[in-house]
Amino acid sequence: MEKGERLTAKITFLGTGGGRFVTLSQARSTGGWVLEMDRQMLHIDPGPGALLMAKKFGVSLKRLTCIAISHNHIDHYNDAVIVFEAMTDGARIKRGAIIGNEQITKSSEKENLPVFSGFHLKYAERVEPMKPGDIINIGNVKATATSTRHRDFKGIGFVFEGSRKIGYPSDGEYFDGQEKHFQGCDCIILNCLRPRGEKWPGHMNTEQAMELINKAKPKLAVLQHFGMRMLRGVSFKEAAWIQEQTGIKTIAAKDGMKLDI
Repeated sequence: MEKGERLTAKITFLGTGGGRFVTLSQARSTGGWVLEMDRQMLHIDPGPGALLMAKKFGVSLKRLTCIAISHNHIDHYNDAVIVFEAMTDGARIKRGAIIGNEQITKSSEKENLPVFSGFHLKYAERVEPMKPGDIINIGNVKATATSTRHRDFKGIGFVFEGSRKIGYPSDGEYFDGQEKHFQGCDCIILNCLRPRGEKWPGHMNTEQAMELINKAKPKLAVLQHFGMRMLRGVSFKEAAWIQEQTGIKTIAAKDGMKLDI
């Protein structure tokens, strides 16, 4: 970090939808989100639409230094290979890092293939399969893998620490003690599939999100990865309810939204 350089993190949402039916309809894009911090640029969970939404919202994927994938479900990894090709100039330059759970290189479920082929992996400078508790450094950004309670039992969340601390539990139900990984975060990004009173196994609803936010106490909470029920005019109301319950600023993300943290 040079003298006089702003200590900030910039987040761009290339898609705020999630789940099977939103992915199929593209009622919201499912392109994941991009974190720029301390001269690093990470694309987290580049699902369907990532490439097109990056172009639409003015994000140059050639500047990426890392692709991070939380788990092997298609709404989180579908565009990962083409995003990787953008990062490596069409798989011509050995560049950047790939991090994520072990399924970035192999499959642990019969129906899922590895995310990246051997051809593409040889063009990454680093390939780092992670499990909960693992820590790696991408430049001056420290990435820590956290545990989840999701239908992909090897899925992980992330905490990215540099000039700012950004938490991302990824998909999964809230579980007791989860908040300890995200305490002290400047921002926590929560995949909130459903509103209050509507549960879906292995996913978070706003009641569970509220509990995690209330215990972790980040400076800012952002809801995204909305299922159809959250897109029926309730996502902003649910965010307002969480803010009222916790006293912590909570917003519902929109496609293309940019945040300076």
